Amino acid sequence: MSIIIKLIANGIIAIPGLWWSGTSLAFAVVTSVIVSLFAYAVGDALILPNTNNTFATTADFLLVFALFWGACVLFRQPFHLPGILLTSFLVAVVEFVYHAYLERRGVHHSKHPG
Repeated sequence: MSIIIKLIANGIIAIPGLWWSGTSLAFAVVTSVIVSLFAYAVGDALILPNTNNTFATTADFLLVFALFWGACVLFRQPFHLPGILLTSFLVAVVEFVYHAYLERRGVHHSKHPG
């Protein structure tokens, strides 16, 4: 159920953000879903349980930005870099709230960096 929440929450931000950044709507939808699934596997399943919310959110921001930018370059989509940055930042804000939700639902930390 939590993956559905993530897909919806990220989609609400990422799809309009990518579209506003200059990509096509179809590209924005597909990229949003793929990046959200990848970020779930890396950020929420691997990083968050072993660190804290701040570290996992920062990692998600960097990962999402790199994947959005890389997908635009790879598939030759027109884009505006400030739009990709803003969209990635807003997704990170959503991720921070989502991580807090996951923590309330039982994600336990085994380590805290720093």
